[in-house]
Amino acid sequence: MRKPLPRRNKIARADKSPLKTQLRLLRYVLPHWRELKMILITMALAIGVDVLQPWPMKILVDDILGKQRAPEWLNRMIVALPGPAGDGGLLLWVCIGTVLIYVLHTVVSMANTYATVGLGRRMTYNLGADLFLHLQRLSLKFHSRQPVGDTIMRINEDAYCVQTLVTGAMLPLLQAIISLVTMFFIMWRIEPTLTALALGVAPMMMILIRIFGERLRNGWLERRDKEIRVATLVEQTLSAIPVIQAFTREETEHARFRSYADESVATVQRLVRADLWFRLFVGLTTAVGAAVIMWLGAKYALAGRVSAGDILVFISYLHSLYQPLNSITTTASTVQNAAANANRVTEVLDTEVLVKDAPDARDIGLRGDVRYENVSFSYEAAAPTLRNVSFEAKAGEVVAFVGPSGAGKTTMANLLARFHDPSSGRVTIDGVDIRDIRLRSLREQIAMVLQEPFLFPVTIAENIAFGKPDASREEIIKAAKAANAHDFIARLPGGYDAVIGERGATLSGGEKQRLSIARAFLKDAPILILDEPTSALDAGAEHLLLGALDRLMKDRTTFIIAHRLSTIRNASLIVVMNRGEVAERGRHPELMARNGLYAKLYRQQMEIARREHAATEAAEMAA
Repeated sequence: MRKPLPRRNKIARADKSPLKTQLRLLRYVLPHWRELKMILITMALAIGVDVLQPWPMKILVDDILGKQRAPEWLNRMIVALPGPAGDGGLLLWVCIGTVLIYVLHTVVSMANTYATVGLGRRMTYNLGADLFLHLQRLSLKFHSRQPVGDTIMRINEDAYCVQTLVTGAMLPLLQAIISLVTMFFIMWRIEPTLTALALGVAPMMMILIRIFGERLRNGWLERRDKEIRVATLVEQTLSAIPVIQAFTREETEHARFRSYADESVATVQRLVRADLWFRLFVGLTTAVGAAVIMWLGAKYALAGRVSAGDILVFISYLHSLYQPLNSITTTASTVQNAAANANRVTEVLDTEVLVKDAPDARDIGLRGDVRYENVSFSYEAAAPTLRNVSFEAKAGEVVAFVGPSGAGKTTMANLLARFHDPSSGRVTIDGVDIRDIRLRSLREQIAMVLQEPFLFPVTIAENIAFGKPDASREEIIKAAKAANAHDFIARLPGGYDAVIGERGATLSGGEKQRLSIARAFLKDAPILILDEPTSALDAGAEHLLLGALDRLMKDRTTFIIAHRLSTIRNASLIVVMNRGEVAERGRHPELMARNGLYAKLYRQQMEIARREHAATEAAEMAA
């Protein structure tokens, strides 16, 4: 007998090291090496253009206005180029060079921005797609405990962490380091003492990163938590609009929204305040450094140690030196933001898929002989949901699960579809443990009609063909007719091409359920699960469905989670559940003769139905 898979109840914790968490996400860069190559090339060109930018001004000040002798290579180049000779030619080409440098800088920046945006978006959507797929594979247990608003934010917003990390932090950091080294080398050649003094601000910047880094990271995490609470409230409220309106809770929910929003704003303001102070101190540090260099550089120029043009070039490079230093320090804030979001992303990716294919799982065509062998299951270790459940259903038989609310009826059906795996025992189909069957193969051979039909805001035809997207229109219509749905579909504007509202809001409960039955007809699976499909319907709507359900169950192994016991009197086997255990089993006459729990529940329902019928007749007579 197989050992049960390990169970984990909470979303996985991401790696404690933010660096390791972020490095894991760099694999999303590799498929996009073309964009990355373009970014690196344009980055190198941008640095080269930055090096060229101050030199026309130096030539203007020193060689034209200052009447110094231009370097020999520059004189030879001016003679070779078209235009006037002497200072007039040099001035002309200084102006032309300034324009050319600007154009080259703009073109390089445009190319870099285009490639950066493409890389960032592709990485983000690739990560979001992986999150989306992984979330779909996680168990119902996970999704029952995870707020939908939080899950949506992890896909739609937190996935941008890889873009922030790569194009907003790592690539700018790389460019800043290369620029820093390049500028330092050139500035050292111009004036070593001033260059050494210019780098004196670096230790102070490292101290600022140390002081503010953790505060910024915690601030981003707190901000995300507050935003999630607002999004979750909106999702929950909009999903329950009928209840909100029925109990006149609009103002209360509005007040809750305002309260959560105020807390979110306060958190953002604290984060922004810390970030602004960080940027202020960084800017003040570089401003003081620049002022010291200007003062000392001017004294050097007055003393004749360097030329005025050299000072202009040096101050220009000083800006180019401090800009990378500023980028390196402010990148700390960006990285903290990315780290907070990356942590939430990796939490999901690290959450174990509890129900998955075994290494030796295989595809099997199923007949439908089902056995539960000493099956136990628990959502929480201290509170077992099922205890040692055993029964057998032959292919084509109808098995009904009945019992009080919370007895474990739906859990029984969920184990058959492998939404969960047993804690102990096993479920077999045709003598094969369902954990030895590939999950896709198993679920493709099980059709489900649930109490909530779960329709989508697409066409009627697409909803019916949800389990068989390649179905022809003739197959769809045939399934709809079998489900007693064709007539109401034909009356809709657009017929089978009519687009229904969100979750089927434009249809009645009976119409939605008939589409769900048509979906099961079209799937044509050998095993069928009916999870109280008529419990929410009135007698008239139920009557329309019963004939369709009888046709659907024919020649299929069917499991019915029954709410109305009158609908399962002809079941091959009735399994009576109570507190997670099989209290009784047998056919309807046998269970009534035993006068046990089933008989008690049946008589209670019949008495309630008799009273409702009498009340209806009395109301009709009074009218």
